[in-house]
Amino acid sequence: MTYCSLAVWQKKDSREEWEICKLCSNKHIEHKGAGTKVFKACFDYALKNGAKKIYIVSNSKLKAALHIYKKFGFKEIQLGDYHYTRADIAFEYIKD
Repeated sequence: MTYCSLAVWQKKDSREEWEICKLCSNKHIEHKGAGTKVFKACFDYALKNGAKKIYIVSNSKLKAALHIYKKFGFKEIQLGDYHYTRADIAFEYIKD
């Protein structure tokens, strides 16, 4: 089973900036497209509900996840001051 949660990150009472977090999958079903499908559902949901900018913080060791983020047009950005101890990389997507 693959999981993905979507957390709204509000800035100045705006619902235009979102964060996608906690994308993970069962190691027994890797590389079968489940992660991409679940990620797409979260991504589409955010855009449909007004997201103009979507953030992701991750770990550079998670190559499959990084591949998904790049496939959806996310660009690597400076990590910033996040309070995730295992995060060492960040991405954002800005809607045209």
